[in-house]
Amino acid sequence: MPLPSPGFVPSATQVSELDSGGDDRPWIGPEGQVMERLELHLTYHCPERCVFCSEEHRMQSYRPFPVTWGRVATILRTHAERGVKAVHLTGGEPTIHPRFIDVLKLARKLGMRTSVGTIGTRLQRPEFAAAALPFLDEALFSLHGPTAEVHDAVAGRAGSFDQVTAAIALAHRLKPELGLFVNTVVCRLNIEHLPDTAALADRLGAKLIVVSNTTPEGSAWDAYGRLAVPLEDLATWLPQVPDRAKNAVVRFFGVPMCLLGPHAMSSNDLHWDPRVTVEWQSAPGKVAFAGIYSWAPDRRRLHPPACDPCARKSVCMGVYDEYAARWPTNGLRPFPRQG
Repeated sequence: MPLPSPGFVPSATQVSELDSGGDDRPWIGPEGQVMERLELHLTYHCPERCVFCSEEHRMQSYRPFPVTWGRVATILRTHAERGVKAVHLTGGEPTIHPRFIDVLKLARKLGMRTSVGTIGTRLQRPEFAAAALPFLDEALFSLHGPTAEVHDAVAGRAGSFDQVTAAIALAHRLKPELGLFVNTVVCRLNIEHLPDTAALADRLGAKLIVVSNTTPEGSAWDAYGRLAVPLEDLATWLPQVPDRAKNAVVRFFGVPMCLLGPHAMSSNDLHWDPRVTVEWQSAPGKVAFAGIYSWAPDRRRLHPPACDPCARKSVCMGVYDEYAARWPTNGLRPFPRQG
């Protein structure tokens, strides 16, 4: 089995234990946080080939290991017993799991809110969407450009833009009360189109737009030198997003707060919930379907010396470690300390 790349390895602060089961006590974090969110990787297959896919190495390594219904049911029941109140289904493309709708039904039966991160692969199909949406509370659709030309170039497949916009429109029509969210990952190939992408997501009915900075993992690790957006460009384009998303809430993920101008309070560092991510992981001589416990959004992020004088250093997670290793960070704009 091929080993994951260096970009796959979680930070030491995030890996705390493997799933043990048989214990119904809530997880309590280092600062008293209660773990109530589960992120569950259902598949290691995806029809897209996004240039910035953080999961590509994991998918290559663990594609031979299917996530069975029995394993999923056990994970959901174990985590429900320990106080988890919401599950986010991810992958790969989670909707292609053969028992995707059964997963939603069981999670709901266990009292969990349900959400999915998707490119719209099956939710664009009316029959499938009609069966799934009654058991789905939130859907986070991946939209990476305002046109097919831009989106398809970064998604790596012709027709991807038409698919995801059709899925969004169908979900909005079939279930207007759905938590309809959009995630757009920014890289050098689409950053200048970001305001228009946000405006499109808003017109399509998105209630939340998550703007995610390219994470140095998976495919993005391999091509980070040509994908990572300079800090100065982030500071130029990101503050334009809230004004173009007239009705949607905007959150920025993986971005230093000081680059957001007047929208620093829209940093997801301030709105992030602790979570356990259950996925295949390498263990000595085997693989294990185990949990990574994340108490802060600090994965692959650090504070370079430029952050030292910043008044918000304690609440901002800083820049990606690989960015700081490759380029100067003098594009940061530390918040001055009072007095």
